[in-house]
Amino acid sequence: MYLTAALISQVHASPLLESSGESEDFLGTTEDPSDAAVLNLEPLALFIWNIAMEQQKQQLCDYFLMCNGSASSLEIYRMDLPQIRKRDKCFQENFQKKKCLSKIIKKFQEYKKYLLFVRQWIKHDSRQVDAMLSSTKILVDLLPLESHIRERIAQQDKSNGAAFIQEQSSKKDWDKQVAIHVILKNFVLYMESTVRVVRFIKFIPTTVSL
Repeated sequence: MYLTAALISQVHASPLLESSGESEDFLGTTEDPSDAAVLNLEPLALFIWNIAMEQQKQQLCDYFLMCNGSASSLEIYRMDLPQIRKRDKCFQENFQKKKCLSKIIKKFQEYKKYLLFVRQWIKHDSRQVDAMLSSTKILVDLLPLESHIRERIAQQDKSNGAAFIQEQSSKKDWDKQVAIHVILKNFVLYMESTVRVVRFIKFIPTTVSL
């Protein structure tokens, strides 16, 4: 818990930017901050989101010389990466807590191989990627989901991280850096949705059945 507190202490409270598309905002949550039984994970989630944003911007500037943040020339490159979708029941309409948190945890497990690839091949200091990985692991471990569901998710994890890293590592440097850009961009969107989930469940009274 010391590490968690240290990470949270580095976050300054700031609103998350408005989103669009699959990562749309939650609308009209019922705020009841008196429910002390709900752990406030929003600062930790924002901390991870901020690191991912900064890494994406820095990589665009350092490698692609796109320091104004515009990456339109890279939009043609796509990868099938995990995202929080409406069918995952993570939005206010038809919100289902267990299914939503299960999907967040499962999709982080899928992201690990991609983030490990980023850590290996990113051009600037990889320590921030380490912080992002360890912080996301802490966040996922603290999500209020029963242990037997977590165990079932772990057993379902079929991803072959070593094979992916080996395959991508054999490519040219340009292709590797493009892959890093796409991974970071999508991880930012994943964390954007995750921030909204932890912000939402923080204000759900424990008496409400989900």
